[in-house]
Amino acid sequence: MAGSFLQIQPEDDCILFSRLEGLTLLADHLPKPVVIFDPTLKLVYANAKAQTFASSCPLLSHLSTPECDSVSNSKDSCTTCPAKERFLYEEPQTATDAETATVGQSDPSCPFPNSFSVPGDEGNTACVVMMGKCPEESTVWKTRLEGLSSLNVSSNPNKQLSHSLIGRSASMQRLVEMIGLISTSESTVLIEGESGTGKELVAKTIHELSPRRDAPFVVVECSSLPESLLESELFGHVKGAFTGAIADRKGLFEEAEGGTIFLDEIADTIPTFQAKLLRVLQEGEIKPVGSNQQIKINVRVISACNKPLIRLVEEKTFRSDLYYRLAVLPLLVPALRDRREDIPLLVHHFLERSCVKNRKTGLSISSTTMKALVSHEWAGNVRELENVIERAVVITQGYELSIQDTLGTRPCADESSDLPSISKAARKAVEKQEILKALQETQGDKTRAARKLNISRANLYNKLKAYQIQ
Repeated sequence: MAGSFLQIQPEDDCILFSRLEGLTLLADHLPKPVVIFDPTLKLVYANAKAQTFASSCPLLSHLSTPECDSVSNSKDSCTTCPAKERFLYEEPQTATDAETATVGQSDPSCPFPNSFSVPGDEGNTACVVMMGKCPEESTVWKTRLEGLSSLNVSSNPNKQLSHSLIGRSASMQRLVEMIGLISTSESTVLIEGESGTGKELVAKTIHELSPRRDAPFVVVECSSLPESLLESELFGHVKGAFTGAIADRKGLFEEAEGGTIFLDEIADTIPTFQAKLLRVLQEGEIKPVGSNQQIKINVRVISACNKPLIRLVEEKTFRSDLYYRLAVLPLLVPALRDRREDIPLLVHHFLERSCVKNRKTGLSISSTTMKALVSHEWAGNVRELENVIERAVVITQGYELSIQDTLGTRPCADESSDLPSISKAARKAVEKQEILKALQETQGDKTRAARKLNISRANLYNKLKAYQIQ
């Protein structure tokens, strides 16, 4: 008999409950035995494969009996039990401490030689996961299980992380648990959130926890590519397809073969491209510009938008059928002002990283400055906070960052203060002026104006609506 033996409720420890839910969902489908024990070495969970090891482990001896409502106690464990060792000697940890999350090796005679800890809300070792021997099993599932308990949601400001998904707020914990579950899927993911919240980082984390981790992760900034080049960049082109196409060229979808392609700012694409992207998602194939041949592809699509995409669907500026294809697994990245308790963690992380980058040592931040940073409205979110800290590290003349070093020298907190947004706004302003000029030269004839602008009439109508040109 497999399944959960002890009921840990969300109100007891919501973070632990979420982690165990995710772990057991994955372990149910593993070909290798997985068991989970609490600090008293009582059995919390065992999957179906674990029953075959009941006779080899004293803690699981009751699984071989018809009735297994009873649970094992620590007195029944082996002397070198890896679960007991972790509970006895492991220091309190965070959810992202890569060292403590590393799978441990026990006595080779133990039927469950691999183990790792699952931290609870307070950072203590709340449960231990043990995995049995299975020679034919790859490391993919083991990494996924570890990822759910050790994804970088850090409360340790002194730990240099490979990712910056840092936070212990409830909203970030929920996001991390969803990332752990979504990464095991092959479905499309739509990540929504304000500019600067870390949508690309979320997409990269999903990729690195997925079975596609060894294949390419390709980023496409849809808003930065001209409409005339977007299709060629993504789908490729053949020689002679247009002026300047002097040779065949692979598109980014082909470059991402076997991996993941991240389409950032998907809302900035035109309806013509949206229709072609829909076909790619439906048929799993692309057609290079100028070619009559379809090319099969194996790529997972993750897209992102800095505004609610469903609102654009309701306004009929984005295709509803494409939206439902992209948003099979939706994720919302919270704004920084909605998780203020994470700001001190982020500040310490960015401070340490900026000190290393700029070759400075001994810098700290005053409590007064920290309070000001926590209470500040961050229009640019995490990206803005990171830039503020790095700027303060560079210009400070003391050993402690002050309010003057941080908020006192910061330019306007408007989102347009970051270069990508400025560039995008400038392009839109120029495009609007070109449209107005073309309409003036053609006396308002939209067909001739569209021809003059080298775009379709439907595209011109969409731009007139977007720029509110009467």
